[in-house]
Amino acid sequence: MLEIRRAVQADMTAVLELYDSVIDLFQAQTGTTAWKKGVYPVEADFRKAIGTGTLYLGELKGRLAGGMVITQGTDRSYGDAPWRVDAADEETAVIHTLGVSPDLAGRGVGLLMMQKAAELARERRWKALRLDVLENNVPAQRFYERAGFVYIQTKQIWYESTGLASFLLYEYAV
Repeated sequence: MLEIRRAVQADMTAVLELYDSVIDLFQAQTGTTAWKKGVYPVEADFRKAIGTGTLYLGELKGRLAGGMVITQGTDRSYGDAPWRVDAADEETAVIHTLGVSPDLAGRGVGLLMMQKAAELARERRWKALRLDVLENNVPAQRFYERAGFVYIQTKQIWYESTGLASFLLYEYAV
């Protein structure tokens, strides 16, 4: 059974190893370097997320299976997206940097992590989970749709790791 917990600083080496392998798979699947070793995501991103209590790790039989960052409030870069769920900013959260160990891909770990994110949202009385996916990351788009997320719109967003790029916005009603 997948156990989800908040990451601690002692997890850093395992987190970096996990995301290095996720980056390799991401680049092979999408042909893009939006996630690039040494650029994004990097150790400083994870240290910040650990410090704020927003990095969650999934463990399967004591082994790191995946990770994700969940932050309260909707990302400002999403602008005035036509969200389906009417919710105040503090009643929403954004999932960032979901990664599953490539050797566990296709075994339901990602879906279990999304279920845990939804449970956390219910506990915190959030009404919606939101996220963005690069336009050319078709595997992630299909995954989030299978997980119950609904496409909202495509938007131009600037991130340091991608520059200005097209992202699909998704929402999950909790």
